[in-house]
Amino acid sequence: MSSETWSYKRAGIDLDKHSLMHDQALRAIENVAAHLGVRIGGLGGYAAWLRLGNRRIALHMDGVGTKTLVLESTGKLWVAGWDCVAMNVNDLAVAGFRPLALVDYVAMPSSDEEAFAEIIRGLAEASKKAHVAILGGETAILPDLARGIDVVCTVLGEALSTDYRGQAEPGDVLIGVESNGLHANGYTLARKILEQRFGDYKATYKGINFGEELSRPTYIYSNLVIEAIEKGLIHAAAHITGGAYTKLRRILGENTYAEINAPKPPRVFQALMELGNIESEEMYRVFNMGIGLIFSSPPDKVPRLKQVIKEHGFRHFLIGSVRTGSPRIIINTPWGERIEYKI
Repeated sequence: MSSETWSYKRAGIDLDKHSLMHDQALRAIENVAAHLGVRIGGLGGYAAWLRLGNRRIALHMDGVGTKTLVLESTGKLWVAGWDCVAMNVNDLAVAGFRPLALVDYVAMPSSDEEAFAEIIRGLAEASKKAHVAILGGETAILPDLARGIDVVCTVLGEALSTDYRGQAEPGDVLIGVESNGLHANGYTLARKILEQRFGDYKATYKGINFGEELSRPTYIYSNLVIEAIEKGLIHAAAHITGGAYTKLRRILGENTYAEINAPKPPRVFQALMELGNIESEEMYRVFNMGIGLIFSSPPDKVPRLKQVIKEHGFRHFLIGSVRTGSPRIIINTPWGERIEYKI
């Protein structure tokens, strides 16, 4: 085990400052909306929306981040295109929107036709999977600005015609859906650990091939989430991305808290935890730990929800419940620790 303790902050990302930056942006957004007399909603959640007549339209943007550095190294840049779609459509779906169309932005330090073709291939494959049209995009060649490749997507969605509020209720059962590894979050921390210990991202440790594990494409959950919403099987869903399990605060209402009995995470997370001497509280605040999506479902709907999850090809875990009490997120780890995140 490493004698040095790694954290996201030490790796270069201060989540507390990141939250303050979000607050600054939200204040600006609210100020503009008030000035224009525009009705918007969903601020601070997974997707903000604008009302156009009787329709609610959401516009959401997310990128792949420093995972592209790993994908360049492993020769799997197509995954960057795929993940760009996946991260956005998943967020839109858990907010109650059907993804309709997207535009992309690819920034590169040079005109690398082969790399660009791979990114677009992944983008197209994921768009077909998520039933999203591609309307165009921007390719920026920035030799004096970009040192790596940055891939970002903006996706347009329309609200599903249901009474879905996206808020968990006391008594709900929490069901976790498996992830496909790190997805597209926590890579700055993972990369720093691997760079320090091995000098690259393709090392093998205790039988774990990091190049393979860190190049896995993010699961697309949007089709599953939309079906669960339309069939009335859930009260809410949380996409476990940046901020990891603290994302549950987005679906918890007043006077409710979530308690999770976390399953044993896949070996790649345990290896990173060991190599970086990372504390459990940090792991569950940075990484998805094997759970990429969490449903909050009424107990009587759980059997059907489990069947739908299986029909979409995913494994599920009964991981906890929503209860009445002061808002917080409690995680009982597989190692006997009890972590509490205040909301």
